[in-house]
Amino acid sequence: MNVYVVEYTTPRTPPLRERKVEADDFAVRDTFVEFTTADGRKVFSVRAETVVTIAKMAPEPPTT
Repeated sequence: MNVYVVEYTTPRTPPLRERKVEADDFAVRDTFVEFTTADGRKVFSVRAETVVTIAKMAPEPPTT
């Protein structure tokens, strides 16, 4: 599972929000960006027009 950091705008204060999403993949579907797991379950959805950045975080190093 990957961790994505999604920055998006909102009409509220603060106008820029950030959310960490654990998902296997994301895709643009119609007017939304949908984050899903490998079995197709939707984890998070946001309007594509509000997305500022999507960044994939580096995996954490294994602990011994």
